[in-house]
Parts: sequence; C-alpha cells; structure tokens
Amino acid sequence: MLDWLKFNNLVFSNLFVEPLIIFPFLSEIKSELEEIKKAIFSSESVTLVSEPKLGQLLSLSFLEASFLDSGILYHRKVVEDISEFVHDGENLCIFFSEENKFKNNGICINSIEVTINLGQHKTPRVGKLDVVGVSGCLALMIGNDRVEKLLMLILAGNWLNSNLDYTYDPIFTYLRDSLQENGYISIVPIVEVQEPDLIELPGIDSVGLKLLRDEWNKIDLDEQSKRLSELVKTLLTSSIGVARLEELIWHRILVQGWDSDLASQCSRVQRELNSSSNRLVSASRLIDKIIINGRLN
Repeated sequence: MLDWLKFNNLVFSNLFVEPLIIFPFLSEIKSELEEIKKAIFSSESVTLVSEPKLGQLLSLSFLEASFLDSGILYHRKVVEDISEFVHDGENLCIFFSEENKFKNNGICINSIEVTINLGQHKTPRVGKLDVVGVSGCLALMIGNDRVEKLLMLILAGNWLNSNLDYTYDPIFTYLRDSLQENGYISIVPIVEVQEPDLIELPGIDSVGLKLLRDEWNKIDLDEQSKRLSELVKTLLTSSIGVARLEELIWHRILVQGWDSDLASQCSRVQRELNSSSNRLVSASRLIDKIIINGRLN
C-alpha cells in the first residue's frame, strides 16, 4: 500500500510552489485571481463576509485558512443577508456569491467558466468552477499548511451546485479525478462507506445494502456490480438526477481520517444549519471546525 503520509508530503511540497501541478486549468483564471490576491496583500485588513449557507461558509473557510497561513489581518462576518451588509469602507471586503463582481467597494467571488481536458484523448470540455472551487484555488495561491488540510473540500462546491441534478458536470469530474490521481482522495461505491447518509436516497433498501456490505469482499467484481445495480434499480425512476445518482452510488469520496464520505457530510451539515435555532452562531462554529479538522463534521 502507498505510504499515504509520505506521498502527501511530497505532493503538497510541490503543490504550494506551483498549484498548476494539480489543477492545470488555473492557468486560464490565474490572472483574475492574481488581481484579487494583489488587492488582499495591499490592504491593511480584509473582512470576509458570508451568509450561513454551506457553499459560502466553505469558501470563506478556504480564504480564512490561507490568511492564517500568511499572517494576513482579517475579520469574519457571518450575516443573514449579504445585500444588507453595510461596509464601513475602512478595509477590503470579500463576498462569496453569484452577484456582481464588485459591490460596496468590495470583491465578490463568483463562479468562473473554465475549459478542462478530460479522458484519455484530453477532450476539451467547458464548465463552471463553483465559488468554493474559485475560493479554494485563490487560497492555494496565498496559503499553505492550513489550506492543505482543506483541499479535498474543494469538491463540495460543484457537488452542492444543482448542475448534477440535470446533467453531467465536467468540472466536478475533473476535480474528483485529479484529486484521486494525486493521492488525496479515494473513490468508492456506497457499499464501502460504513455509515452513508441515506436521506438523499429515499426508497433504497437499507437492509439489503447492509447485507451486501457484509458479503462485498466475498464476491467477485461482476457479482458486486450486478448486486449493487439491482439494489438501486428502483432509484432510477426517482427524482434524483442520473449524474448525481451515479456519484451517490458508485463514486463516494473518502479521505483517510474521515469517518464519513463527502456527500454524507454535506447532507448532514446542511440539515444541521437549516434546523439550528441560531444559524449565525452555528455557521461560525462550523467554519472553526472546517479549518481545524479539514472536514465538515
């Protein structure tokens, strides 16, 4: 088995010299991110502003981690509605949303359209890198160790986006495959996740799933595929998009040290945020946990 720690240390030592090693598409958006980076380093202090929405909180976490790495002075503001936030004008404000790029004398980080090369033949595909992905890439250009711990969460942006409910998302696939190829994540079927969150899979036979998990390592690959396909057949007529269903069944994202996969973490944390009696406090605590632990729960 690959020496995970040794391999990760090698990759990350190269990664923070040149982030293009793992995400070559950064060359396409690097100049735009450099402008934001320049504005950050030329400011005495930066205010990071987010609503208590998981995508925005993850985006803020990436930037905050990079600021801690680089000693950049900053303030964190979690507000119910960004449009009602009043900027005092004394420092740079960074927002995370799909609104105008600049508002209230601040910078609004948006999703960005990029071209990536997929598959054996490196076929060009165009897609949108979500705000979490853009923030993560910017953080890679600013920080180091703390950003390293969060890198796998860069996938959460495009996962939380609704694109996968309707069609194949080439950017999500590219990020996922690149992280796997570089040793950061494992991609496993749902059977290999010990406690997957099944609320996103209404109607799945949880008893049958447990029985299949118990027998999984005793049957060959063809039988595994056949049994799992039969188990989820009823879900094909559900409202779940085919692309998302494929990820939920065959491509669960795991990282060494995580006790649940990325999709399950996203699902559970979103429910916790939505049901919290004080969403602003819960959101701020979540940011702390993300930066410290490199996972959502």
